[in-house]
Amino acid sequence: MRQKTWFVVLVASMVMFSVSTAGAQWTESPQMAELVEQGELPPVEDRIPADPFVVGPGTLISEEYLDWEPGQHGGTIRLLDLEGTCHEVLLALGTTILRGPDQESEGAEPALVSEFEMSDDYREFTMTIREGLRWSDGEPVTTEDVRFAFEDIYLNEEVTPAFPAILRSQGRGDGAIPELDIEDDYTFTLRFDESYGFFKAELSSWIPTYNLIFKPAHYLKQYHIDYTAEEDIQPYLDEEELDVWYELVDLKDMNQWDMDMPAAIGVPVLRPWMLTEVTTEYLRYERNPYFHMVDTEGNQLPYVDALQANVVTELEALQMRIIADQADVVTSFATIENMPMYREHEDTSEFRIVMHGSINDPAMLFLNHDYQYDQEDSAWQELVSDPEQRFGRALAYAVNSEEINNSLYFGMNDLPEVTTPEHNPEAAEQLLDEAGMDEFDGDGFRLGPDGEPFDFIIAVAPYQPELVPLAELFREQFQDVGIRVTIDQMDSRLLTQQREGNEHMSSIHWHDKPIWEPGISQDYMPASKGYWGGMSERYFETGGEAGRPYPDYIAEFFDIHTRRKAYPPQSEEGLALYDELLDWFSTYHVHIYATTNLTVPTVVNQNLGNVVKDEVYPYDRSADRGMKQLFFKNLDE
Repeated sequence: MRQKTWFVVLVASMVMFSVSTAGAQWTESPQMAELVEQGELPPVEDRIPADPFVVGPGTLISEEYLDWEPGQHGGTIRLLDLEGTCHEVLLALGTTILRGPDQESEGAEPALVSEFEMSDDYREFTMTIREGLRWSDGEPVTTEDVRFAFEDIYLNEEVTPAFPAILRSQGRGDGAIPELDIEDDYTFTLRFDESYGFFKAELSSWIPTYNLIFKPAHYLKQYHIDYTAEEDIQPYLDEEELDVWYELVDLKDMNQWDMDMPAAIGVPVLRPWMLTEVTTEYLRYERNPYFHMVDTEGNQLPYVDALQANVVTELEALQMRIIADQADVVTSFATIENMPMYREHEDTSEFRIVMHGSINDPAMLFLNHDYQYDQEDSAWQELVSDPEQRFGRALAYAVNSEEINNSLYFGMNDLPEVTTPEHNPEAAEQLLDEAGMDEFDGDGFRLGPDGEPFDFIIAVAPYQPELVPLAELFREQFQDVGIRVTIDQMDSRLLTQQREGNEHMSSIHWHDKPIWEPGISQDYMPASKGYWGGMSERYFETGGEAGRPYPDYIAEFFDIHTRRKAYPPQSEEGLALYDELLDWFSTYHVHIYATTNLTVPTVVNQNLGNVVKDEVYPYDRSADRGMKQLFFKNLDE
């Protein structure tokens, strides 16, 4: 017995009838209309589904955060690319199978699909592709694109050595591969052998994006040995300087994060814009003529014709371009540290600043609970595996969050919630005494519980401007309670190598807790951004074949994580397990918060419409993830 999401389908249909009665007229960009007149494109009614996804008030951003209005077609949004990184573009290109407002997954509606069903036991997921949905080259999207993805990409070990964990039962590396049942050209079902309600969040998250399930079979077959003769593939290999056919398939199988590569030019997509030009000075993306979304007045989205990401080689130069009005949207590189400079120029410039929350938590300290796990006499392991967690609790009490907030964040963040907000050096010292660190060396620093000198090493890379200053504040505050601290500053590549080799004691990074609840991010995992137990996660993912046989308290974490995967994350059961997850983090102190609830700026052109209200939106990424609904209010400016 399946539980069909009738409410979602009904709501979409009700909105659709306002613009999609028989013989309805769609409105397209003048740029596209000219191509139709020249005979280079079919009419707009033949380029979009009969029942396109309709964007209006509350569709992409909740109504309380955005006074949505229909826009007009035209213009180019200018963005900034720092050394090959333009997250605004890559997130703007994000297109998902289900789509909900903001960062939610519970209210996600069918987007690329017209119907979505989930069985009562969360094992079966049936989807119907929107009839008339087309790739950016005009080819229809059908279940052949799904079959090809599973059988010819994922189940071909030359192309994909390991079947994607996200598509296995409960998203586990050792989970069973689902059964794919194709009913007809548009309807298919995925059947898992275990409850996997969390899969709904994966279908609506911009992180994996649509090509998790849909791949342009008609295009990729020309590079696949099962469909094209080797001699016909060879010219493509020569052009790309590759050796074997499956490397070519891998190159052309573009996910969301590959869409800034020159090889992405010409690859059929379902995204609002497609890459058309890459130079040393800029990347240019032109509108997809076949994009499947319209607004409530029948205007095909996106409103803006093109995105252009202009390359900048230095962060300081990028900031100068912002205040010189050379960008229309800046999210990733608009930082709280530069707010005084932005405010100084705001009144005399074309941009305005919108303040809002973030999908990220502020940077914090991560303790590697796997460090020295294979050393029997490790003082570090004695401290972090203490059932009373006295060392971790002491660090949390030693943190002066108000000082950090005022020093680094202009007092705009909140005090910690997961670890204690209380600054209590006396309590920290007492806990360290109880943890066996009650003896001191000649410099007044505490010895380890083994009576030997103890050096607390914090590894840090300058991913963001405040990370090294945060490490220095941690050092001051921890040394105030007698812990000797060494800051090991390195570049990001070396820090990644250290983490993957389990060579670091602690590190500073951030994670995405604000979107843990809806399941959009799961970077609380031990080998994610903060890397608090990578060897334990390896053991979990390989079913014990590699990594660390983890202790009971880490086993408790994996148990909560696994049980949570059985349910949709924002269901009653999913939310209860989320609370268990937060309780575990509050108990075991694998990370130590400095502040929480990050406040960040977005810099936008004053002429852009459908921008979120100032100081109310709880997340960020609204301007890039929702870029398809941005428009220029006056195209002459």
